[in-house]
Amino acid sequence: INAEYGGDEDRVRRMSVVEESGEKKINMAYLSVVSSHTVNGVAAIHSGLLTTSLFRDFYQMTPDKFQNKTNGITPRRWLVLCNPSLSHLITEKIGAGWVKELSQLTKLREFV
Repeated sequence: INAEYGGDEDRVRRMSVVEESGEKKINMAYLSVVSSHTVNGVAAIHSGLLTTSLFRDFYQMTPDKFQNKTNGITPRRWLVLCNPSLSHLITEKIGAGWVKELSQLTKLREFV
């Protein structure tokens, strides 16, 4: 950080893995950014928060390290796996297309 931002002591202090004010502590979030080859925000909104506020200084220094890959499971896949009986009933009523296109669940309105 000193090599990149030598004269900007405020930035160097903000990016320090060791919190210098009061009792010295390790900032584990900063340590994870420094020691990782990539940082993922999991969802676009989270990635935005990471790069514009929480890790802004790190993002400005190494923007290619920050990525956005949505992890997890889609609602339709979750439904198929966690409740096969309900999935089967839905398929009986509206067809199997909903498994690939969640918006097709609106077809269930006619059965309400």
